[in-house]
Amino acid sequence: MNVFLPADILIPDVESMEKWSVIACDQFSSQPEYWKDVKETVGDEPVELPHVLLLCDDRSDGLMEWLSGKKEEMRKIYNFNLMKEGGHISGWLVSGKLAKDFGKKITSYENISAEMPYAVGDGNHSLATAKVCYENYKKTHSDTENANAPARYAMVELENIHDKALEFSPIHRIVTETDEEALLDELQKTCCAPNGYPVQWYTKERQGVLYLNPNKSRLAVAILQNFLDEYLKNHRGQMDYIHGEETLKNLAEKENAVGFLLPTMEKRELFPYVTESGTLPRKTFSMGHATEKRYYLEARQIR
Repeated sequence: MNVFLPADILIPDVESMEKWSVIACDQFSSQPEYWKDVKETVGDEPVELPHVLLLCDDRSDGLMEWLSGKKEEMRKIYNFNLMKEGGHISGWLVSGKLAKDFGKKITSYENISAEMPYAVGDGNHSLATAKVCYENYKKTHSDTENANAPARYAMVELENIHDKALEFSPIHRIVTETDEEALLDELQKTCCAPNGYPVQWYTKERQGVLYLNPNKSRLAVAILQNFLDEYLKNHRGQMDYIHGEETLKNLAEKENAVGFLLPTMEKRELFPYVTESGTLPRKTFSMGHATEKRYYLEARQIR
C-alpha cells in the first residue's frame, strides 16, 4: 500500500518569494519583536499556510536520499533566500516515471515498517484542520465522490528522522507571573528522586538542578509537563514553550519567572517510544532551532 498520491500543489506567483514564505507562527511566541519585524517586511501578505511534517524511520535512507540523487532529472520550481536568517530553500518537481518509481519505494518501505511507518513530527493542528475539511466535504457528497476527493488526502512534507540535516532540539518550558519558589518546592516534593533525570532550572536570582523521578515516565519532559499542567490549574502562572537555551535564560531573568532547560530526545527513541507508550507529550522536541524551521510555502486548493 502507498499512502501517497499525486496532487496539484500551488506555488505562489508573486514578485517576492521572500515576503511570501514565513516561519510557523508558534515560533518566537515570547519574542513579539520578531513578529513586529516580520509584519513590517510582509505588509498585508498572508502569513499562515498549512504545513505537516511527516517522519519516517528509514534507517537505510532509501527514500529521500534516493530522490535527492535524481535532482538532475527534475525541474527546479523555486530557489530563493528566506527572510529573517532562515537560510535558503529550493524545490524540484517529482513527476512522470520518477514519481512512479518513488511510489514503489514508498510501498516497499511501508511493507517492512507495517507496525508504524510514519509519525507526525509537526503540524498536528494543520492535519486536524485538513481532517475537519474532509469531514465537512463528506456531508454533501456521495460515497464515490468522497473516496476520490482531493480533500481526503492531507499535504505533508516527508522527512527521514535519520537524515543528518534533521536535528532534534529540546523545547524548554518557562512559567511567568508565578511564585517561582513555591512552584520549585512543589515540584521537588512530588516529582523528584535521587539519580533521576537532571533538569536545570533558572530564576532571576538563582539556578539549580532537579532530578525528576524516572518511575513516573521514560521522558523527563513528560514528568515536567504533567506536573505543570496540574499545578497551574490551582496556582497562578503562565506557561510557554521556548526554543533555544539562551532565549530561555534571558526570559527567566524576569521577575516571578522560572525556566526549565530540558534534555534532547534521541532520534532512535522516537518510533519505539510511540509504539510502546502512545503519543508524546506536546512540544517534546523540535526539528532544528527556530530559524532552521521549514518556512510555509506550498498549498493546495481543495474544492
